[in-house]
Amino acid sequence: MKASFRVISILLVVMGIMVACNIYTFIPIYNEIASALTISSRDVVVAGSSFTFFYACGLLTFSNIADRYGKKEILVWGMLASAISTGFVMASFDFWTLLISRGIQGFCLGSFAPVAFAYTFDLFDGKRRTLLLVFINSGFLFAGILGQLLSEIITAFSHWYFVFLFFSIVYFSLFILGRNNLPSTGAKSVSVSNQLVTMYKLLLNKQLIICYGIVFTLLSSFVAYYDSLTRYLPFEPKLLFQVRIVGLLGVILSFYTGNLLQKMGALKTLFLGISLALFSFIFSFFYLEISFSILLLLSSILFVSSISLLIPTMLTLIGEFSGDGRSQALSFYSFILLGGTSIAPLVIMHLSYMQTLLLLIGCFIFNFFMGILLFLQQREKNFSS
Repeated sequence: MKASFRVISILLVVMGIMVACNIYTFIPIYNEIASALTISSRDVVVAGSSFTFFYACGLLTFSNIADRYGKKEILVWGMLASAISTGFVMASFDFWTLLISRGIQGFCLGSFAPVAFAYTFDLFDGKRRTLLLVFINSGFLFAGILGQLLSEIITAFSHWYFVFLFFSIVYFSLFILGRNNLPSTGAKSVSVSNQLVTMYKLLLNKQLIICYGIVFTLLSSFVAYYDSLTRYLPFEPKLLFQVRIVGLLGVILSFYTGNLLQKMGALKTLFLGISLALFSFIFSFFYLEISFSILLLLSSILFVSSISLLIPTMLTLIGEFSGDGRSQALSFYSFILLGGTSIAPLVIMHLSYMQTLLLLIGCFIFNFFMGILLFLQQREKNFSS
């Protein structure tokens, strides 16, 4: 029996949420893992960055072989590989086993994101395609908070390795459900040389390069924001929990991004998202002066709202600027998005909370000027045509 749009959508969204959760699972439990393995918290941060670096490599690898082997096959068997590799993380006993197992896990989980986007384009069109893409992207953002909450709650009641036992069981369950319910889209022969030529052309596209510069800062700033806050408030777990919970409210804005893009256009939506982030950091600075918890709660909502707007906006712009090379452009997008995320914890662990806020403000001022460059490029292109 052919699976319905609803069944396929629920499966892909849940897969996306569970995959993305593991980008953030280490943030609240650095100290617990360090204590259990008798290593330093900085070693755990390095192991966490191993995950995101190899996750980014997986994104680039699997997106380029999905056409040849079939998108359903990559998604489904990727879930099985993720279940097994997540079990390896649970069995870590020192720094090197943690580093290697997290890297393998990250690479396997990289089989989802760009393949799922391309799979959605193959299966659906029109409003159903747009709706599913919005839900998947919203799921990624939701996972940014959910991943932290799950690892914190599970560790509070048991042991850190139960976090990864939980995810291993979830990925195996999704493998079974995906194998039985997701339809195949077929495979096709794709020349490696043609892929390389397409990649080279994309890297010569000035508008795409500007977009990738902005993309690099998005999830990296998300990780930096919550990582630095966790280290700044180690003795206020209740406030940290509240900050993460209310951040989920910001995800709601992603459901309206399509309407905003239609009414305002992508560039105005981009500037709106940047403005929300800058206001968020202003509230955080006020908290440093007067310590009203409501300021941090507002900051968290605004910041997640900003990322909720910016990620689908950048996807829209990259889709517009890449033409026939859209699949390759999206694989670059995913690689750069997560490449920035792998670097963020390594930088942030050397900075104070105030220094982190200043760095984040610098990143979004950079994004503002990149947006102006995009606007000028677009206007020049319109005049020439």
